Amino acid sequence: APPNPGDLPIPGDPRGPGDPPNPGGLISRADALAAGWTDAAIRHAVATGRWRRLRSGIYVLAAAPGLDAHASRARNVSAAYASARTCPRAVISHGSAAIVHGLPTVCRLDRPCLTVAAGTALRHLAAAHLHRATLATHDVTEIRGVATTSAARTVLDLAREHGLDAGVAAADAALHQGLVTAGDLARALAECAGWPGSAAAGRTAALCDGLAESALESLSRLRIGVAGLPPPVLQAELGDEFGRFVARTDFYWPQFGVVGEADGIVKYDGRDALLAERRRQAALEQLGLVVVRWEWRDLSRFDPVAGRLRAAFGRGTPRAAAGERQRWSVLPPCTRIGA
Repeated sequence: APPNPGDLPIPGDPRGPGDPPNPGGLISRADALAAGWTDAAIRHAVATGRWRRLRSGIYVLAAAPGLDAHASRARNVSAAYASARTCPRAVISHGSAAIVHGLPTVCRLDRPCLTVAAGTALRHLAAAHLHRATLATHDVTEIRGVATTSAARTVLDLAREHGLDAGVAAADAALHQGLVTAGDLARALAECAGWPGSAAAGRTAALCDGLAESALESLSRLRIGVAGLPPPVLQAELGDEFGRFVARTDFYWPQFGVVGEADGIVKYDGRDALLAERRRQAALEQLGLVVVRWEWRDLSRFDPVAGRLRAAFGRGTPRAAAGERQRWSVLPPCTRIGA
């Protein structure tokens, strides 16, 4: 009698073999059998969603529920490479291309994303999220031997499909990393005029800023604008009144003497980093600056943060109106006297 599928070895199950080697994300039936799997075990892995069947005898590991963001990105791009290698006409695009370029993905990553030309045979690409489009030569680059949309095309594709948050987060990072220029985005935008989602792509190109250093800062800037608050100065380097460096800040409103800090999950790794940040904030406050902080979870309901910022602006306005002496200075970039 065949074995009970419930007792078959599954990936990571200590009772049976682990995953077979899967270079590039692909698992062949031969590799699985060599690693101790059986055909019944392979069928069980596919039936339970642990593996995805791309074509006869070729599989890819599926994303597991509860994966953290890093693991989810890794699984997505691995599956994208695996799918693209089954179809020479496929180009990795959208969210998967953003991962390949090292850009943030403020969007769902349920399936690998590929763009194919009209008339492409799709029987080997059932596991992918497919987009049908004609790509110009300059819209495609080769990364790790696989065709991938260019950084500029990828940014605007993200904006068109997933909206302004996804587009601006990716555009800011691409500018910051030197992967694109404003001119590159303008050219790519002109080419997608009139396409679905082109309005979001246009706003992305207009609002992006390469000074942002994280997706949290990018989305915070958008929320600040939606709340009707004055635009801040990004990455201002502040010092004392003698020009000695004190801190570089995420957001700074010079007219109010207010600093905004967006705290990411890994910004302060460990107790020492947290204590150093507390000392940094104390140093800013000793200069008379008001510091307002927020986190990722605040983005979904930004009104309380906007209220705290307005209250901070209110405290700074009377000082400026009274001509109170300013005890801090704004340093030119990279000027750190006494740092």
